[in-house]
Amino acid sequence: MPGKVTGVSFNGTHSYDDWGLKLKNVEIDLPEAKTVYVDVPGMNGSLDLTEAQNGGIVYGMRTLRFTFDARDCNYPRWAGLISRVATAIEGKECQIIIDVDSGYYYTGRCHIDTKKTNEVLSEVSIECNCYPYKLDVTSSNEPWKWDTFCFIDGIIRYVPDVKIASTSSWQEITLIGWPYNETLRVISDSNDLKIKYRNTTINIFSGENILYDIDLQEGENKLYFQGTGTVTIVHKGGML
Repeated sequence: MPGKVTGVSFNGTHSYDDWGLKLKNVEIDLPEAKTVYVDVPGMNGSLDLTEAQNGGIVYGMRTLRFTFDARDCNYPRWAGLISRVATAIEGKECQIIIDVDSGYYYTGRCHIDTKKTNEVLSEVSIECNCYPYKLDVTSSNEPWKWDTFCFIDGIIRYVPDVKIASTSSWQEITLIGWPYNETLRVISDSNDLKIKYRNTTINIFSGENILYDIDLQEGENKLYFQGTGTVTIVHKGGML
């Protein structure tokens, strides 16, 4: 039985399995840092305010380019194929998963280009203008997946629902932060809860709480809860 052909998924549609496109070339550009320099009279060079002004390093968009072969594709089939691909992704923002890095997804807007030189061969190129970070396909409240987990350097970040029963002291929960962390969310079934992170203490209410004041860092993060109730911690992140 032949093995799976490597490809790319766009919003769940696979380049080879669904369109018959064979991946020929991949280019993944790195995003540029948004730098801020100020010229100061009498100073050699310039004053670098990049991290001071932005609160850390922030990045611009990045470009992903994929080139595919469409073999045994005569002119009528080619026209139909391009229409199907364009209808699915042209100009649309897609979640993009590369088979060889299937634990992460990129988010970007896609554009298609194509050329055909004879009755048999044709080429399809897809260029994606993406946000700088690739994100883990799972959040902390979702069980980790065997088929996408990397057993070489992967970290299991799964945190099941946590029952808090600590009215006078603080109950500790540890999260492992990514190089890039999205805003932490906590879903609670109680109005009688507080969360503390470093020097910040926030009241937690029933329902979804979006915690903009908590800035998780790469590595170990200690969260402390006080009160009575059950919480679901939704932590998602990624890397360049």
